[in-house]
Amino acid sequence: MQVGSPSPGPVVFRNNAAVFLWGFMGAWMLMLALFTCLYVRDGDNGEKMLPLVLMAFWLFGWAACHWAFGHARVRVEIGHGRVLAREVYAWSTRENRYAASDVFVPDVVEEKDSDGDPYFKCLLRLPDGRSLTVAESHSRPRMEARRAELLAALAVR
Repeated sequence: MQVGSPSPGPVVFRNNAAVFLWGFMGAWMLMLALFTCLYVRDGDNGEKMLPLVLMAFWLFGWAACHWAFGHARVRVEIGHGRVLAREVYAWSTRENRYAASDVFVPDVVEEKDSDGDPYFKCLLRLPDGRSLTVAESHSRPRMEARRAELLAALAVR
């Protein structure tokens, strides 16, 4: 005799776009460190501007690292009327729990990427006023579909 169907597990949304930024900046800084080692080992060979160029690359690298490592991997788990929001940064993690009724899903946000092309984000607005980017893409239909999935998960769970 079947008593009832088992309760479905939680619905999970992930945004791992930050991993690309971390990897790119890690590779950039490694390459810059290798070029700096070559400069220290071999000298400037008469190029007096090379130290200034290297210094400019290091300044840019540190600023870009600060920006890139400020982005988090996002994992949102929705189930049993609760929302678990986990933000994983390169060196720390922030985890918060909310009631499903306390979070809000705004319309898909349109921005511009570095080439000026449209770029879309599906957000989850938290009770403390912050927003988590649950998904992002150059495709509006894909983000509208993710938003619909998020709304359905919040309504059902």
